[in-house]
Amino acid sequence: MKNKYFILTVMMLIAGLVQTGFCINGDKYAKDYQDKDKQAHQGIKNDRTGFDKDWHDFKVDAGIKIDANEKRIGELQVKIKASSRKLKVKYNKEVVVLEQKNADLKTKLNEFKYESKDKWEEFKKGFNRDMDDVGNGIKNFFTKKDKK
Repeated sequence: MKNKYFILTVMMLIAGLVQTGFCINGDKYAKDYQDKDKQAHQGIKNDRTGFDKDWHDFKVDAGIKIDANEKRIGELQVKIKASSRKLKVKYNKEVVVLEQKNADLKTKLNEFKYESKDKWEEFKKGFNRDMDDVGNGIKNFFTKKDKK
């Protein structure tokens, strides 16, 4: 009977050593795990570094476009002052909408936080679409509006 308890105790001790990594191969597995973990972190750092550069370039370009839109909206306001009263009211409402969209783009750009590459690509696509909408709205502001 004592022999059974002794064998059971030795087996539990060996199982415990294997689980905690104190056997000869345990160090190898722990080291492999650490190496893989380091590689994964390095991959994330590389992705993040690539994103940081891409984000910086994107933000600078978008900022330039937003500033250009603000300038063009200011030019529209000067042209509106030369219009008739009836058209001034109509144009001023539309200019306010363009100004708000441009301000929203600026806010969206400043508040974006990187979460994943997919979300970044989605943000970039949507932002560029919205930026193009504002740019086209400014560009085509006076076309076909005077005929209505």
